[in-house]
Parts: sequence; C-alpha cells; structure tokens
Amino acid sequence: MRLSVAVLALGATAAGLGNRFTQDELPLILKNEAVHTVTDPVRVFRQSYWHDPFPPALYRPLATTLLGVQWVAGGGRPVVFRWGSVALLIAAGLCLLELARLILPAPSAWAAAALFVVHPVHVEATAPAVNQGELAVGLLSFLAVAIYIAARRRGAIGPRDMGVLVLLYLAGALFKENALVLPGLFLAAEFTVLGVGTATPVRSASLRPLYLLLALTAAAVLAARAAVLGGNAIGAPPSEALAGSSLVGRALTMLAVAPQWARLLFWPAHLQADYGPNEIVAANGWGPGQWAGLLAILAWLALVLGLRRRSPGISFGLLWMAVAILPVSNLLVATSVTLGERTLFLASGGAALALGGAFGSVWSRVSSSQGRSARTAAIVALIALLALGVYRSSVRDRVWRSQETLLRQTVRDAPRSYAAHLAMSRFLEDSGNGADALSHYREAVALKPALPDLERNMADQYRMAGFCEPAVRHYRRAVAFRPQDGSLRSSLVACLLRLERYPEARAVASPGLGDPGAGAFFKDAIRKADSAMGRPPVRP
Repeated sequence: MRLSVAVLALGATAAGLGNRFTQDELPLILKNEAVHTVTDPVRVFRQSYWHDPFPPALYRPLATTLLGVQWVAGGGRPVVFRWGSVALLIAAGLCLLELARLILPAPSAWAAAALFVVHPVHVEATAPAVNQGELAVGLLSFLAVAIYIAARRRGAIGPRDMGVLVLLYLAGALFKENALVLPGLFLAAEFTVLGVGTATPVRSASLRPLYLLLALTAAAVLAARAAVLGGNAIGAPPSEALAGSSLVGRALTMLAVAPQWARLLFWPAHLQADYGPNEIVAANGWGPGQWAGLLAILAWLALVLGLRRRSPGISFGLLWMAVAILPVSNLLVATSVTLGERTLFLASGGAALALGGAFGSVWSRVSSSQGRSARTAAIVALIALLALGVYRSSVRDRVWRSQETLLRQTVRDAPRSYAAHLAMSRFLEDSGNGADALSHYREAVALKPALPDLERNMADQYRMAGFCEPAVRHYRRAVAFRPQDGSLRSSLVACLLRLERYPEARAVASPGLGDPGAGAFFKDAIRKADSAMGRPPVRP
C-alpha cells in the first residue's frame, strides 16, 4: 500500500526532474548567497525570506535552511532540488495515508492518499523548489493531526504527545506561516471524527494545556517575524487586486474566488501560474460571481453538517479544506496572493480525504446491493482518475521546464494578466529579442495603461538611490512607449553615461536632438559619448 503511493507520486512528478531553475528560484536560490552555504545556520533566523536587494518580506528560516542543504549537497544542480520536492511529496502522501487509515476504511484511505499524490494542483508546489515550504507544512500537518487523533482516542493527550505536537507546530510555522492553522485542524477533528460515533468526547480541561502551548508557540513565531521584518508580522504587501480594499471589499472579492478553489481542488483541468490583476478583479459590489461563491459555500456547509454523523470522514475532509484555505482567503488579513495554486497544497489534503471517504461510501453501498459489476465500475473510475491525475501533472510539469516555457505558457493561460505579459517582455528583452519584447509590453500597457508611469517612477527611485543598472531597464520600457518624452529620454541617457555604456547612450540621445527642451542636453551627451569612444566631435 505504501509502495504504491510512492510510485504514484513519482509517476506524477517524474516529468519535471530535468527542469531548470525558473521564476522565484532565480533570485531565491540561484542568486541568493544565503542558501549557498550552511556554515552559519543561525543567520537564517535573523533575516527575512526575501532580503537584499529586495525589501524584507516573509519569515521562513527552515525553508531557507532546507534550500541551503540541497544546494550544498548537489553543488547547486537543479536536479537535487527536484528530487527533494519529490521526496517531500512522497513523505506527505505517506503521512496522509496514516492519517486516513485512522478515520476511513483501508480501501478508502488508500484512495485518498493515491488521489492526493497525483493531484495536478500540486505542480506549482513541487515544480519550483522555493515552494517546498508548502510541502513541508502539509507533511507536518498530516503527521500532527494523525498523532492528535490517535492520542485523543486513547483518552487525554499526555506530555510526550503534547511535546511532539508543539514541536511539529513550531517547525511547520518556521517553514511557512500557513502552518499556524494547525489548531484549527485539531478542532475540525473534534467536531467530526472525534465528536461523533464511538470517538472519545471532548474534555476541554484535559485539552487546555495543549491549546495554551500552541497559542504561546504561535505568539512566539509572530513576535520573531515582527522583529526580523521590522515590526511587520504579516511580512508582505497585499496583492494588487486587494490593495486598499476594506474587509468588506476583500470578502466580496474572495467570495467570487470560492468557485475557483472548488474547481482547482476537485477538477483542476485548467491550471495557470498567474492569477494577477485583471484575471481576478477587485469587487465593489454584489454580482454573479458573489452569487456563485455564496452558493458554493452554502453547498459546502450543507455537506459538512449533513455528513457529520453519517460520514464523519468526508465531513472532516471538507472542514479541513476551509481551515487550510483561511490563511490565504484574505479575510483575516490582506495577503500578497489573491489566488495561487501552490497555496492549496494543504487544502488538497482535505479534498483527498473527502474523495477517499466518498469512494468508500460508494464502494460499501454498491458492493452490498449490486454485486461485482458495480464494484468493478468503482475501481475503474478510481483508476481513471489516478491516470488522469498522473497525465495532467506530467503535462503541467513540462511547462516549468525553463523560464521561457513557463512564461510563454503563462501568457496563454492568463491573457488578461498584465504581469504575465510584462514578465514575458522582460525575458525577451534580456534575450535580445527587442521586437517581441515591445509587443508584449504593449499588451501589458493595454491591460494597465498606467504602467509606463509606474516604470518611470521605479526607475527614478533606482536612479536617485544610485542604482542605474536596474533604472535603465525601467527607463527603456517607458521610453519605448513614450519616445517623444524628452525628460524621460534624458534620464535614460544620463544613466547610460554613468554606467559608461557610451554606444547605447549615443543611440538613445540621437532621436532627441530636435527636442526643443532637451536638445542641448542630448547634443552634449553625444559629445561626451564620442569623446569617451575616441570619435571626432560632432559639428553643430
């Protein structure tokens, strides 16, 4: 049983073992000195996950440590990180199997674990190594809930189990902040699989010490985050779609996202790496999206309550989903993600438990009433779902083969996202494909007309801080869209001269010679460039 789960996990991820570094792996692994050595392990506890030259954001010291161990072990080769993600997925699947066996019959438990490890929504968590924190949180949470349920069925939770649960909670929170919902998963178990039938009823007095220790652990983690991130316990700015939104605005927006969560967890036929602005639009009122979300939530609530006594395992899985989604729902706080497939890894464990329980319910009914043919049909249906999961995961893994394949697929998957077109433009620009880069930049500006102004403001900030290299990138994009803006062109030329990129400075300055306001500056800039390159001076 365990071996088959591991084989399925490997089958779902094998297509990505040869993938190169992509997306956030480039700044967080390839160019991040913090993960290139493990000689000072304490250092990662004193710095943010994102750090120089980026603004401080997030606090995940164990995730950084794990990346460092893999870098040192493999000399920076991507394949080591890929195998690391596969190992974490297999371990998470096996822990989910042990948890499922506590609340479901053996065939149902196996079905839950098998469906979990082939789930296509996991690709964004397993393909880039920077999302290994999601895998670690899932693994530790499955293990912790299994220990909790087993201990509760024996009676009161003893000091040893209590210590193990607190350590697992602390480790999970230091991998990724969404692990802080673990007490909610314990309470979900109390409401369902421990609160009905023959399970041990809740004894609040015996559980109080554990929950108090968990609360103190959470407070310590949040205090450490705030200290490292300069007083900001959240650790990241809100997503662009939710920036400036009130609690009501965030709730309306996320209500329209609820059907997307359900689709991704139960039928992830379409996947995309970007759900940015225009793909998900901030809601200012009630509309069809809110009605769809409300209906989805009411249906979920009806199933949780209706199945609590008849099928507590299914009810537990459905309740698990909600608890796991809560940190990224933007209801408690505004996060940097409106919707991200990687953030559903923990929630997918609940979906797998619910599906495994549903399979068990169908199996028990048809086996007793319709005989062998119905049982065969149920097995065929399960095998078909597993095959579809392996196939879809394999296809999606190939999208992450390289930065280019990922970006090209993303602009197809998320055509309304200006961020997708902007990322594609930057990649093409770096690759020397200026014409295609400008085309995608124009697409980005069409979706976000204020983009050239944002590029200019960013470039001005870099330039005033003395960083002309990144400023040039932003100035070039703004000039490409507003070539008649003399002051913008002059800022770009000034930066190019400071960087001693004289041929480029001359080429950019030449079209501005006729500018009535900045023509003299461009003429002087061309003289300086020519002098530096040893050319004869330009005649007036």
